[in-house]
Amino acid sequence: MSSENEVCQAVLGFVSEGAYPEEKLVAAEFPATALAKELELIAQAREQVENEISSLSRENTFDADEWIVQAKQLHADIERSRVTAREIVEQHEQTDPIQSKVEDASAKLELIETEIAFNEAVAGTLEVVQRLCQQLEASRASLASGNITAAIEQLEAIQAALGDNTFFANTNVMSILTIEGSRLREEIEEAVRQRWSQQLNVDRQKGELRIEKAQGPDSLESTILSLEQLGTFMAVNEKFQQDLITAIIDPILRPRRDGNSRAVTVTEAGIHLDSESSKAAVAETLDRITRVLDYLRQNLPSSISDTIPQSFLPAVASKTISGWLSPAIPTDLSGLDKFEETLELVLQLTNTIESWGWSGHEELSGWVNQAGRLWLARRRVDSLDRVRKVLAASTGSTKQVERVEKETVTQADEALLENANTDDWDAEWDDDKEEPTTGKSATHAEEDEEDVSAWGLDDDAQDDTKPQATASTNDDDDADDADDAWGWGEDEEDSKDEQNDQSHTTPSSKPTKEKNNVLPLAEKEVVLREVYTVTDIPESVLRIVQQQITDSKDISQSPHTTSRVASSGPGLLALPTLILAMFKATSSSFYSLKLNSGQMYLYNDSLYLAGQVRELIEEHDLSRLSSDVESLEKFGKLAYSKEMQTQSTIVTDLLDGAQGFGQCSEQPYRTECQNAVSAAVDRIRDVYKEWQPILSHSALLQSIGSLISTMTSKFIIDVEDLGDISEDQSKQLVQFCDQVSKLEDLFTPETTSDADAVPVTAVYVPNWLRFQYLINILESSLADIKFLWLEGELGLEFSMEEVVDLIEALFAESDYRRRAISEIRRAPRG
Repeated sequence: MSSENEVCQAVLGFVSEGAYPEEKLVAAEFPATALAKELELIAQAREQVENEISSLSRENTFDADEWIVQAKQLHADIERSRVTAREIVEQHEQTDPIQSKVEDASAKLELIETEIAFNEAVAGTLEVVQRLCQQLEASRASLASGNITAAIEQLEAIQAALGDNTFFANTNVMSILTIEGSRLREEIEEAVRQRWSQQLNVDRQKGELRIEKAQGPDSLESTILSLEQLGTFMAVNEKFQQDLITAIIDPILRPRRDGNSRAVTVTEAGIHLDSESSKAAVAETLDRITRVLDYLRQNLPSSISDTIPQSFLPAVASKTISGWLSPAIPTDLSGLDKFEETLELVLQLTNTIESWGWSGHEELSGWVNQAGRLWLARRRVDSLDRVRKVLAASTGSTKQVERVEKETVTQADEALLENANTDDWDAEWDDDKEEPTTGKSATHAEEDEEDVSAWGLDDDAQDDTKPQATASTNDDDDADDADDAWGWGEDEEDSKDEQNDQSHTTPSSKPTKEKNNVLPLAEKEVVLREVYTVTDIPESVLRIVQQQITDSKDISQSPHTTSRVASSGPGLLALPTLILAMFKATSSSFYSLKLNSGQMYLYNDSLYLAGQVRELIEEHDLSRLSSDVESLEKFGKLAYSKEMQTQSTIVTDLLDGAQGFGQCSEQPYRTECQNAVSAAVDRIRDVYKEWQPILSHSALLQSIGSLISTMTSKFIIDVEDLGDISEDQSKQLVQFCDQVSKLEDLFTPETTSDADAVPVTAVYVPNWLRFQYLINILESSLADIKFLWLEGELGLEFSMEEVVDLIEALFAESDYRRRAISEIRRAPRG
């Protein structure tokens, strides 16, 4: 605790000297009893400070009186200055009226001077306006008297004066004079144009041109000079040339559809077209153009004729080429002689124009120099247009053609043919006289030797002589169920093609020869024949192709060797490619619109056309067309695939109406299933009837087989997906299967005895045996199914798991079922 005295001293020190107390005193409490003592100490300190100040003031005394005197003197000076300032202000206020009078007099003087200058300017302007008005009147008087040159000179002087005068640039007078000057100019231009029209009279209605030949001020040269002075000569001359083209050139160079055009009469008076059109040839037309140009050259002033090569001649050349020369290009060799004459006439015209010193004929010269290329282009356009016309003009008439193929077979194959009951090719076997001959069926043989084959879209790039793989119908691999492409079998090893989906494959036309690891036997050649239907289109397209090939050779021989287009002969060989491409590009829509089953006709036509072109390739050694033939075959197969895809989709959609055959033994589902199966079966029969007159017999069976395979595959999948099949469902499913099985009659060969005919359905429907086994499973007992698996060939068509699943769906749980399934699982495969 600090003492009271220490606290008071600390506060006094802080107040008087600003000193902070010690740390121990900062936290000390200031007692109320010390307040009186603290105030006393502060009063004592204050008194002490005042005494010190008084002492210091007495020691520093100065002379205040002197300062007082100076202050009074300063105050007197200030008062005098104020008086002076007031006097100055008063004097200034007295001069303001005088200054105002001076300024007013100056303003009046300036106004008088301005008015004088304005009056002088107005007088001068009025004189100028009067002079301009007089010139306007004089110019109109000159124009009225026919002195156009003087009128133009006066107009130019008026316009120059209006441009130089700046006194009334923005006045109404200037606007009036400008308007009057513009009107005068229009009047002069109209007068000059009328004189121009009189001197160069082009009558579009009558089709004539008259040139007035006068001398002096009324001459055409004087009119041209006036137009140049007015700056309108280029526009007037351009319109004259355009009118000349419309009235004279177009009627000459634009032939009507009947081949007629208007003749022309050229005299000293001018050019006149006949009122009626007449038959004209290229030679006559070029002669008419030559006479018209020569007349213009001789009778038009140089200022006009010099502009003809730049604008008029190019238009004439273009119209001549488009209207007469291009249509004169022949499309066959018989017209080349006349075409050469046309080229010579064009050269004569260009030489004549060049002798006049004119240019603008370069387009005509270039047309002659490019005659070969132009002729080839015309042939190309004509050929492609002929393809279009062939398709458009076709009535859809059809005919049957025969496919003939030769095949080398072994004695074993001959034995198969001798035992075969059918010949799906409708083939005739022509024996070679020089060798022993046997026949081999193209579509029927033992199961371990042949299967139905089909061309896939990806087979086009393969060589035709490359052997194709064969597949056993008993092979349970899905890939082997697809149709294989038939090959000639000339190599020692078979190559297996990648197959598309069955609905996308195309029927084949070549049988297989031998399997791998089969020793070669005695061979002989047989001829296979088959009939199918094509339209009239391939023959027409083929004639167009043949014409290009024939003309390509004939053009290099007499009498065409000297022709300017003889060098284009090799170019004709490129046209068949374009012709076939045009056929592919435009045929799809035609076949679809005009023919029932148009895609199948397109398939036949494409393959037939490809075969005919291939013969042309062999005959004329045109290997360059090989790729086009392959492309055409691929195009035909694509059309076939599209149609197959469409029909497969229809059959699948119809069968979808059964809704997976669930509850097929109960109404109304039974009726729906019955309708779905009947509709799918009827659809296949309808397609068979529709395609029978179109496709070859083998192709027909392969196509229908593919559709049936699609339907049976879906049927099998739907049945296998049923988790539980009751006895009534099983019986109903068997009825449905029997209805589908009746389609087997479509594959019964046409033989002499129907009783001996054995359907070859399994050959053309890859899963037919699988479908028949499904029927056996559905209507058999468990013991029968076990027997088929253990002793029969059920394992060739169904996997163990499939059989087990069907057993579990068909039969209720029992010891007997478990034992049967166990035996099936333990039974060895193969």
